[in-house]
Amino acid sequence: MLSRNECIKLLDEYIHTPWLRLHMRESEVIMIALAKKLGEDAERWGMAGLIHDLDFDYVEKDPKRHVIEFDNILKIEGIEVGRDIPNDVYHAIKAHYAEHPLITQKRESKLDYALSASETLSGFLVACALVQPDKKINSVGVESVMKKFKKKDFAKSINRQLIFDIEKVEISLDEFIQISLKALSDISDEIGL
Repeated sequence: MLSRNECIKLLDEYIHTPWLRLHMRESEVIMIALAKKLGEDAERWGMAGLIHDLDFDYVEKDPKRHVIEFDNILKIEGIEVGRDIPNDVYHAIKAHYAEHPLITQKRESKLDYALSASETLSGFLVACALVQPDKKINSVGVESVMKKFKKKDFAKSINRQLIFDIEKVEISLDEFIQISLKALSDISDEIGL
């Protein structure tokens, strides 16, 4: 399996947009926190969060090519699924964009649902932090996040159903938000929030 340092080298090579790199790091720490809570492999779950959008800059943020081109990067880099990237991590990365008509992998495992929910919630929580007077993640509480979920005009491009799917992993939405806020607070200086 690729080490975290090897994954970071891939980000250095393929991720050039600062906010995207932060999003991938945020997704990683949320996934690690969830894995620890659920007794899952934190290294594997962290890897899924860290590299899930590896092709997004490569495809120039084109949603029609996103996740499809992930396989081309693996081929270019000589990375083999099953050896360098565990099969379940690969499946989760592909399934996090299961809405794409060319993606055959569907969300079905805890890892699949956790990745999709985590990477979506990370963006929502960043939006919640940015509307705080101090623009700090530490100023965001579970109650305020829950209220913002109900406001259709707040972060309206974020698919809330993907976040609600965390309940398929047997974690309540409240607890998921709490775990995620703590994970992001732990790296607040790194992500500038």
